[in-house]
Amino acid sequence: MLKTKKAKIALFSGLGIAALGLIAFALIWTNSSSSDVTETGEGQLFYSLATEGSIASSTLLAGTVEAAEEQYVYYDATKGDISEVKVKVGDQVTAGQALVQYDTTELQSNLDTAIRARDKIGRQIYDLQTNGQTVELTGDDTVDDSNLATAQRTVDAQLRDLNDSYADAQATVDKAQAALNEATVLSTVAGTVVEVNTSVSKSNTSTSQTLIHIVNQGSLQVVGSLSEYDLANLAVDQEVKLTSKVYPDQTWTGKITYISNYPEGNGGDNSATGTTGSSAKYPFKIAMTSDIGPLKQGFSINIEVVNAKTSILVPVTAVVPDGDKQYVWTIVDGKAKRVEVTLGSADATLQEISSGLAVGDQVISNPSLDLEDGKEVNALEEAYPAE
Repeated sequence: MLKTKKAKIALFSGLGIAALGLIAFALIWTNSSSSDVTETGEGQLFYSLATEGSIASSTLLAGTVEAAEEQYVYYDATKGDISEVKVKVGDQVTAGQALVQYDTTELQSNLDTAIRARDKIGRQIYDLQTNGQTVELTGDDTVDDSNLATAQRTVDAQLRDLNDSYADAQATVDKAQAALNEATVLSTVAGTVVEVNTSVSKSNTSTSQTLIHIVNQGSLQVVGSLSEYDLANLAVDQEVKLTSKVYPDQTWTGKITYISNYPEGNGGDNSATGTTGSSAKYPFKIAMTSDIGPLKQGFSINIEVVNAKTSILVPVTAVVPDGDKQYVWTIVDGKAKRVEVTLGSADATLQEISSGLAVGDQVISNPSLDLEDGKEVNALEEAYPAE
């Protein structure tokens, strides 16, 4: 019995030694393997390919929808009384169409008088050129030549005076004709009549009184004001994306057509205090380049300036700062490689790389602290940009 017990003890002891040996071997193998393949205590490493593209713009603006083509016709008391308003609200008009007719009785009379005065001078010129001036001859060649020369000088002088008078008379005719033409106010745009006001007062000269308002509903634009900071980042012809709170699921496109070089109002100048404020606003205009759809005048619009600049892009999580330098970890032939990079702009998910990478480089998007140059890495490719 004692032998059997000792044998069992010896057997069990031998199995224990064998188990310890297997555990030790596993630890040695694990340590050996870790010298060749980097593991991370934070979980699986992922990488994505460096791509070329544009990050979202950080320039966000606000604007209002207005008509790009509209016309206001104001009452002009200097033209006299209005004899007829030729359109009504809702009418569709074309460019050049008559809108308002002022009374032309006096204007026509002025034109007729001017024409008669001009024509009278014209007849005098014709008579002088045709008949000239009569000179009595004496038979003395010397005397006759002198008289003829004197008469010719007189005719020439009279003709010059008459031509000057005719030119002045023609100018009076032109002025009278222009005044008569201006008595008929024409449309300068094609559009819809949205306002007609016939209740104007000749005695009210302090403010402009609108007679007619015409709007081209199919030609809308977005207007607004830029701060001095946005002014430095924007330029004419830049493309923009437009959204409206009224229609949150729709977007429109446009292009900046105008940016003022001068601030509106006083430009933030606080002369009374001797300081200059930072509230200067510079007007801008945006032309719609997509279908207007349901947009209406007066709508408030959110504007995002489209960033047309293309750069190498990586996930913002891939960038590792070290002092005053920036790095990313790449994978080359299955091994980790730290690369110094120069950064550009960034948004919430993407980082521009100005130098250090090329399109297609494998960039570890979740680098761990235990990454080392030259160590093999086990990383999975992830879709990027994220889908």
